[in-house]
Amino acid sequence: MLYLEGLLDNEEILKPVHHASKKSAQLYHQPAPRAEHHSGKKINGEQSDAESNNGGLEAESVRVCTTDQPGATVSNVGLSTPMANFTVGGHEGQDGGEYWGPSDGSLRHFAKKAADISLPGTGGSSSRSLFIFSEENFIRKYAKIIIEWGPFEYMVLLTIIANCIVLALEEHLPKDDKTPLAVQLEETEIYFVVIFLVEALLKIVALGFVLHKGAYLRNIWNIMDFVVVVTGIITMAASSQLDLRTLRAVRVLRPLKLVSGIPSLQVVLKSIIRAMTPLLQVCLLVIFAIIIFAIVGLEFYSGAFKNACFKIGTKGNSEDDIYIGDEANIRPCSSGSPSSADLNGAFKCQENISVCRGRWVGPYFGITNFDNIAYAMLTVFQCITMEGWTEVLYYTNDAIGPYINWLYFYPLIILGSFFMLNLVLGVLSGEFAKERLRVENRRSYIKLRRQQQIDMELSGYLEWICKAEEVILNEDRTTDEDKLRIMEARKRAATKMKKIGKEPSDENNEDNDSDLLSDINIGSYSLGRSNIQNRKQTGRCAAFWKAEKHFRFSLRRLVKSQPFYWTVIVLVFLNTVCTASEHYGQPKWHEEFLYYTEFVFLGLFIFEMLIKMYGLGVRIYFQSSFNIFDCGVIIVSIIEVIWSYYKDGASFGISTLRALRLLRVFKVTRYWSSLRNLVVSLLSSMRSIVSLLFLLFLFILIFALLGMQLFGGEMNFDDGRPPAHFDTFPIALLTVFQILTGADWNEVMYNGIRAHGIEDGDKKGMFYSIYFIILVVFGNYTLLNVFLAIAVDNLTNAQEMTAAEEEEEVGRKERNKHEKELMEETSGGQQVTVNICPPSPANNEENPKISNFNYKDSNHQNDLKNNKNTANAVTKKSNISQNQFDNDGLDTENNDLVNNNIPRDSNNSEDPPPQAPKQEEEGAFGSGPRPMLPYSSMFIFGPKNPIRRFCHFVVNLRYFDLFIMIVICASSFALATEEPVNEDAFRNKILNYFDYVFTIVFTVEMILKVIDLGVFLHPGSYCRNLWNILDATVVICAVVAFFFDDTASKNLNTIKSMRVLRVLRPLKTINRVPKLKAVFDCVVNSLKNVANILIVYMLFQLIFAVIAVQLFKGKFFYCTDESKSTEEECRGQFFSYEEFEDTPSVENREWLRRDFHYDNLFEAMLTLFTVTTGEGWPGILHNSMDSTYEDQGPKPGNRMEMAIFYVVFFIVFPFFFVNIFVALIIITFQDQGEAELEDAQLDKNQKQCIDFAVNARPTSRYMPKNKKTIKYKIWRLVVSTKFEYFVMTLIALNTIVLMMKFEGMSARYKDILKYLNMGFTIMFSIECTLKLIGCGKNYFHDPWNVFDFITVVGSIIDVLVNEFGSTYSSFNSFKALPYVCLLILMLFFIYAIIGMQVFGNIKLDSHTDLNRHNNFRNFLYALMLLFRCATGENWQAIMIACLSGQTCDPESNLEPPKTCGSSAIAYVYFVSFMFLSSFLMLNLFVAVIMDNFDYLTRDSSILGPHHLDEFVREWAEIDPGATGRIHYQDMYEMLKNIEPPVGFGKKCPIKFAYRKLIRMNMPVASDNTVHFTTTLFALIRESLSIKMGPVEEMDKLDDELRELIRKMWPVQARKKKLLNLLVPPNSELNDNHMTVGKIYVGLIIAENWRAYKSSQSKMNNLKMVEDKEEVSNHGDTPSADIDPNSATTSV
Repeated sequence: MLYLEGLLDNEEILKPVHHASKKSAQLYHQPAPRAEHHSGKKINGEQSDAESNNGGLEAESVRVCTTDQPGATVSNVGLSTPMANFTVGGHEGQDGGEYWGPSDGSLRHFAKKAADISLPGTGGSSSRSLFIFSEENFIRKYAKIIIEWGPFEYMVLLTIIANCIVLALEEHLPKDDKTPLAVQLEETEIYFVVIFLVEALLKIVALGFVLHKGAYLRNIWNIMDFVVVVTGIITMAASSQLDLRTLRAVRVLRPLKLVSGIPSLQVVLKSIIRAMTPLLQVCLLVIFAIIIFAIVGLEFYSGAFKNACFKIGTKGNSEDDIYIGDEANIRPCSSGSPSSADLNGAFKCQENISVCRGRWVGPYFGITNFDNIAYAMLTVFQCITMEGWTEVLYYTNDAIGPYINWLYFYPLIILGSFFMLNLVLGVLSGEFAKERLRVENRRSYIKLRRQQQIDMELSGYLEWICKAEEVILNEDRTTDEDKLRIMEARKRAATKMKKIGKEPSDENNEDNDSDLLSDINIGSYSLGRSNIQNRKQTGRCAAFWKAEKHFRFSLRRLVKSQPFYWTVIVLVFLNTVCTASEHYGQPKWHEEFLYYTEFVFLGLFIFEMLIKMYGLGVRIYFQSSFNIFDCGVIIVSIIEVIWSYYKDGASFGISTLRALRLLRVFKVTRYWSSLRNLVVSLLSSMRSIVSLLFLLFLFILIFALLGMQLFGGEMNFDDGRPPAHFDTFPIALLTVFQILTGADWNEVMYNGIRAHGIEDGDKKGMFYSIYFIILVVFGNYTLLNVFLAIAVDNLTNAQEMTAAEEEEEVGRKERNKHEKELMEETSGGQQVTVNICPPSPANNEENPKISNFNYKDSNHQNDLKNNKNTANAVTKKSNISQNQFDNDGLDTENNDLVNNNIPRDSNNSEDPPPQAPKQEEEGAFGSGPRPMLPYSSMFIFGPKNPIRRFCHFVVNLRYFDLFIMIVICASSFALATEEPVNEDAFRNKILNYFDYVFTIVFTVEMILKVIDLGVFLHPGSYCRNLWNILDATVVICAVVAFFFDDTASKNLNTIKSMRVLRVLRPLKTINRVPKLKAVFDCVVNSLKNVANILIVYMLFQLIFAVIAVQLFKGKFFYCTDESKSTEEECRGQFFSYEEFEDTPSVENREWLRRDFHYDNLFEAMLTLFTVTTGEGWPGILHNSMDSTYEDQGPKPGNRMEMAIFYVVFFIVFPFFFVNIFVALIIITFQDQGEAELEDAQLDKNQKQCIDFAVNARPTSRYMPKNKKTIKYKIWRLVVSTKFEYFVMTLIALNTIVLMMKFEGMSARYKDILKYLNMGFTIMFSIECTLKLIGCGKNYFHDPWNVFDFITVVGSIIDVLVNEFGSTYSSFNSFKALPYVCLLILMLFFIYAIIGMQVFGNIKLDSHTDLNRHNNFRNFLYALMLLFRCATGENWQAIMIACLSGQTCDPESNLEPPKTCGSSAIAYVYFVSFMFLSSFLMLNLFVAVIMDNFDYLTRDSSILGPHHLDEFVREWAEIDPGATGRIHYQDMYEMLKNIEPPVGFGKKCPIKFAYRKLIRMNMPVASDNTVHFTTTLFALIRESLSIKMGPVEEMDKLDDELRELIRKMWPVQARKKKLLNLLVPPNSELNDNHMTVGKIYVGLIIAENWRAYKSSQSKMNNLKMVEDKEEVSNHGDTPSADIDPNSATTSV
């Protein structure tokens, strides 16, 4: 604080001080002026945006005294917080629209304000609104007064909400019929239009229309309002069929304008808005892929779906004339001869009954086809969303055969769904993280500035008061009494400040019950102390109150005790078990037992709540969130019991929420910290989640209202109204929500298109598909992906918090350990006893005797301490060993890793200690011989035993592992080729003999390894390795299966179950491929991380399942005759009218139960898991809404409120928990990649750039030597930019021509396209020929040229044969993806073999999902079925088709009494596969994509691997022969021409470029050239500061970098030449070798010398001129001697 000394002498300023001298003790509470002389500074201090948002200013810019300049304007004076902002005589509020000062909300206030200040965005009186109203015009002034009036905006918002309510109340009926309510609501339309029109006119008059800044149409919200008003007027004026009133529903987004100031909603909105630019790039990529696949589909499948089996004798094209036979629906057929249909496997019609001809409209009312580019793009988009794509695949299989279609559809799903659409997630996740970080930084900065301002103001006040008191004390007029008061006030203030400084901080207190209870003693005592003292004064009841006090304290000790805690946990567990045991058809005694136990448990929990309230006090009780939750559940449970008493059977299932109290158990577990951090992180982001839910609700609301206007009353067909429609507002909301989840959205789209016309040549309904496409793209792929972005961000925060706690814990353990060592030393080596106690709420975790005792850790640390003396080494090795124990639990691996790290830690790499022998985990073929374990094997074979030595020799042969790998692959191939239906097939007999051989080989391998390593007892033995245990299990089961097979009394099921374990053999390959093992470790670590969430997930699943059982048990029965509603009525027979049958059929009535129901806990959890996957849940939802009472049939729309259950479930599970699963895998994958970089001190970007430099090679660019030949001229032509643009134009035109093809085109149109195609083929052939002539054999060096050549040859064949088409597409691969795909393929292989063995003999039925397209009959079909399940395509129906009781295939030789299928195996098989594939494996795709495309949202100024291709291209321009060397001056010019971050840029100053080259310092060869790899690596190293430092440290850093490259790129580092190119040795940089650094240092020295000489010459010339003038003036002759030493310089 700076105050001028003259201030104290100013009598005018000190007048208020003298007047206040009698009350100086109160001066601390009075605001005091602060002044500062102007001293040449600006009057109006400038502010940053953050400071202006803060509402205050810096103290320096606030304290401005203007007494020296009477005419100055005071601006932004902040004396105290209430007076922080005001404007005097200025126009501070013009542009910002903010006006300070008190407002009473009246029109008079706004009238005064409008008279004083101008309009927002106008530059003065010259800005006229609508060229009529000037700023002084009274109409414009009062229009501005109205629109700025606070209640006006709320009135408009209320009108918008009322308009939306009116639109929602309308019920749409078929054929434009209207209900009486709808007629009344239509009359309100004129009022809404008038209100919105008046609002728009007022704003236009006040702000202007469009031409000047701040005008009406320069605001996006106003543009939306204007469109809505204009369309409303048009719809009222013109009787148009297109109802545009619904566009007004978009105005419900306007509340976002008011709440956009909320930071959490601001993060969500801004992250989506900022992601629009990269999202547009991704969108263009997806559209390009859709066009490419659509063109291919147009070429192959155009018209393929038009052929169907029409009955013989019919001539029409009606679907009634089509014969379907045993099929479930109409199938396309092959238009060729029956023999060709048999040859290609296509569907053929039955002879003498039907004939295949092409008059059918096609599947799904003719919407799904490839007949023109629009239909093809819509079909491809539908397939990319993975809804209904298998049906399209099966249609193509029936039309042209199943042999080649998978080549089209599987890449479409993999590239489109798994790859391109997941780019959206990567972009949104990156932008959300950046936006959240930006907002948090801004918030923390503003908070810091505000705190600083308060501190500065407070210190200013105190300093002013102290100086004023000093003046008062020095005054002669001040009495001794006044001086005494001032001194006492000072003492009180000093005492108070001292107390504040000594108060303990509560930052370390954890928010749990134990900490709350520890705080209770003080709080309760302080609260009750005054009351107890008052009661003691009464005298009569003193003994009673004393006894009550002791009783309360005893209750408090009871509540805090361990037995009480565990008693409550056990009660909660028992209550959960009781509620979970409820099921349909339970006995009467069980029902009564549950009825009474509910009262018992409720009474016990009420008693517990009352005890806690009494013992702890009500205020302290409600400080715990768990207690608040308990109280809420108990109160709601009481209400539920009362409700169910008066309304029998009407239970809400709320009492089940008491199971959430089991979460308290997590407090006593070791992994609670990570779970707690996750919960804290999720709660901190709850604002973002709530904001996103609010945004999602508005989105659903708008599209529901829009859907009601577009499709309301239209989806009423002859075959009935579909369950998903838009006739009423609640159903419309559910339909939009269903489309958002992606479940059967294509079915809704088909019905919407069909409603507006698709049949009989009327195609206008196709335009309505745009509604559904926008809804899917913006809802499913944008908004819902933000949930995952939030989850990824939260898990990152949670892991950072956990890591920080772990580091703190390790540090605390080290400190405690050192303290123990010191105590042992001081106590003469006496042992210190340690009190071991399990952690619990009654124990404080801060106590090191309780929480920090770990037997294994301490032993391991002691062992390490014996090996090393330094504390750092102990710390490092203990961390390593602990991590290894946590990961694998293998002692030998830990010893290996510890010993491997000892040299690095001790900086003694020359003499490493002896290492323990490494096991197969090292995994590489030929990794060198391993020493024999120094233990006795099986107590028989010692280290020198010849048998053991022979076994050790065989196991360590160079090609032993390779031989085992080959046998594993052969065994896997044999498993895949087995015949699952007929077990006695000849093929199976041959394979059985091979299986004997494989089993013998694996048995011999196991015996050799057991003899070599020992069984179990010593470190490094066979069974200490989990992979060896797996091998042994497979071998033993195979041997046992063969033993059973040879015995007379064989059991087929036992043999099968034993032999099925052979599928685990491929897992042995994981341990032998290091990178595959890394991906596998990632999955295993993901499972470990998921375990924390999985417990909570299962608990919530249990709660929802129990609630569902209480809501829906016994209510999912139905009769096949829909007119009957009870089992008693559902008897006899009824007429069934099938869709494609001429006459009705007589069928028996059956009382059935839905496939998915809630009759018991297991079925409920299975049903909810199915809902979680997002498949089939609309049917389950409608069954729930149609349910009535127990043992009664459904009634449509009976319980609409049940939809709330599913909406809440979807928000909790698919939107929340599933995204946490995905986020955990992504985070684990990223951590797995970054773990190896921690020791290397590299980040991911640096590693990727180094990897690029290690593998980059200069590309050759051919150039003819003789520039006078025709070949050179042709070469110049084909490499010119204009020629490339010309070829690009041809490609674009060819693409357009390919898109112009459609089914049913005329012969002339077909000829035109044919000739155009021939023309393009000729042009591309000419291009190919010119390039071949110009480039010669070098033409094929470029992969794109090879691709062009193949395309041209294919096009020529196409023209000649007119059968095959060509496309242009590109593929991008990642290094991690092959191993991810290999691991996924291994999972698919295992499940495919199991499926073949268990479900392969089920009879195929076209009416179920096990049919000729989808089955386990052979390995390829099993793989395709599993791929379909992995995409979520109706997997639950396949599971139902595999349950027990299925008919066996006749070829399996199993007679009818025997059935096939297994319910238990099917449930476990499909649920586990869906969990592993959908939730774990396929999300590795997402992880790889997010890991590789993070540069889309990264700062573009940071050098990344995606920038470095430009360096390679520019180098090729200078070095067309790819020699790898260019002149150093050419290198400098190249870097000057390349823009940053790769090069220097043309605007880079020369000296700055020279300095960068000096730091790069590449060796220069004798021909003055530099090498490609050296230059690229030096550029990366300098740009990213990789191992860069001062000159004296560079030699050491170079050595460290070489070691780093050897460690991380061991294969490339074996080539010494490459290592020397990357990091040149000192021998090439020192002595007499030339380097770039020396050259440019010399140039800088020379330039400085020239500059110095130039300045010296100028000074000499000036001196000579002065001497001449002096001579001319005085006539003196100057001395001509010049000292040569006077011109010295130092550079």
